[in-house]
Amino acid sequence: MATRKPFFLFASLARTSLAIGTLITLLLSSPDILFDELTFGKTSFNPALEYLNIFTYFGFAHMTAYYGVCIIVLLAVVSGFYPRVTGILHWLVSFSIFRSAQILEGGDQITVIMTLLLIPITLADSRTNHWQLLTAQVAQQANYFVANVSWAVIRLQMAVLYLQASVEKVYKLQEWKNGTAIYYFLNDPVFGYPDWLEQLMAPLLTNAYVVSGLSWGTILFEIILAGAIFMRPKLRAKLLLPAIGFHCFIAVAFGLVSFFFAMTGGLLLFLSTKKIEGKIAQALAKRKVVAPDRAPALQQMAAA
Repeated sequence: MATRKPFFLFASLARTSLAIGTLITLLLSSPDILFDELTFGKTSFNPALEYLNIFTYFGFAHMTAYYGVCIIVLLAVVSGFYPRVTGILHWLVSFSIFRSAQILEGGDQITVIMTLLLIPITLADSRTNHWQLLTAQVAQQANYFVANVSWAVIRLQMAVLYLQASVEKVYKLQEWKNGTAIYYFLNDPVFGYPDWLEQLMAPLLTNAYVVSGLSWGTILFEIILAGAIFMRPKLRAKLLLPAIGFHCFIAVAFGLVSFFFAMTGGLLLFLSTKKIEGKIAQALAKRKVVAPDRAPALQQMAAA
């Protein structure tokens, strides 16, 4: 476990997805919407943790500077700049937003957890940019024990998340039991699907088989995702695109776009496999992100 190289390219994609989700929140929501001056600095459950909150050092009066710092850090994460540095800064930004903003969603909480657990992985990443491939010589000399333990905790966290999401539906809400929950959620006047989907969704939501299938199918699919932690890599890999598509539908239907990017980041870490990473590496090589002379090794990696 100490010598097994983590899936660094999956970590790169996951970090980028998490950062994009937070960027969307900041760029499309003004400070007046996200933050409340009356409650600023009065909602801390642990004063000691506020020393890690970037918001504390800027204060409400300098919100523009706070926004600027956060956006610069997130853009640096997306660019791939020095993972060892931006890994820690990424968590500080996500933690600060989570502790300071008044309007939050599940994606913000997931991002805080994922970026924290990614820190040991980014600290083990010696690349100057996370879109580069790690050379075989460096990979063999490094000790990845802590990084691999952290990756295992991430997978456990995602499995528990999906297990809880599926089980709670059954015992907390009667509509999930009788198969009508999707009908009520999608037709909600505030959180339901947008008007431009009316022609597509209206006929579907008047069909009892479709509504029941979507309701119970959601529970079943989340249980399957929870069980992915026990699956062989080949089976686990087959769930990645359907799982991302599942959250894409949620994003379109309910407008939870930043939540989609947070969950996509978590899924990339949860369902990562060596074979898929090899294909990602090949794609990067074709775009000349890595040297062409590494192509044979990449092909062997993708076929593994």
